[in-house]
Amino acid sequence: MRKFAGLSLTITFFIVLTTIYSYSSDGYDQDKSKLIPGSNTPVVKHCGDSNTVYIYDDYVIYSEPVGEFEASNLYIYDSSIQIKDPCSLDYKRAPYIIQAGEFGGVNKFIGVYNGLLFLDQWTGRNFKRFLAIDIETKSLVFLDTYADPEIRDGELVYYRTLKAKRQSVRDKIPCLNASEWESEGKQVLYVEKMSVDLSTMKKEPSGEFLCIPSEPIGSAAPRRYGH
Repeated sequence: MRKFAGLSLTITFFIVLTTIYSYSSDGYDQDKSKLIPGSNTPVVKHCGDSNTVYIYDDYVIYSEPVGEFEASNLYIYDSSIQIKDPCSLDYKRAPYIIQAGEFGGVNKFIGVYNGLLFLDQWTGRNFKRFLAIDIETKSLVFLDTYADPEIRDGELVYYRTLKAKRQSVRDKIPCLNASEWESEGKQVLYVEKMSVDLSTMKKEPSGEFLCIPSEPIGSAAPRRYGH
């Protein structure tokens, strides 16, 4: 497993399968519709109680939706677990559990890449945050505001969202289509293109600033789940 030597993120500043059994193809799919492009491809099992199991080569992740904000509790197992039907997992006894409200917001599972688990987090404001969790050490190793993530050749490429209310941001990034996008019900995001080496978690700004349209990200006080 990777060692993030010298990586000590001041995160508290930002926040207050191929398994032992051969699974039948019946009831399974390779759906990646809500996962980050370029992330590892799981076998997906949709359980009858609206829960979902993502089966990777090294991990089995059981997702349990809670509340009205698309939040999920996550129950994480090593893929060596001896079970024929992943929907029958006793998920409350998982060796690693990430609560829907952990890390200061409302979390949704969005993928795995080589031992890193990714979360989309909403804090109740008009932006989202991207979180990366090292599954082996059970630690948060990366956090940033984001839009449109993609993994290419071991590198996370995304747009870091900036505070649009700041006049300095608007002056720096002229956005000729802003009024048109807003009239169409879109939210205008002012962003900088970023990249992260997923083997070291080193972040590199591109210096490329632009504006992009997005589906509206609501502003509300999310219910506090779990922690």
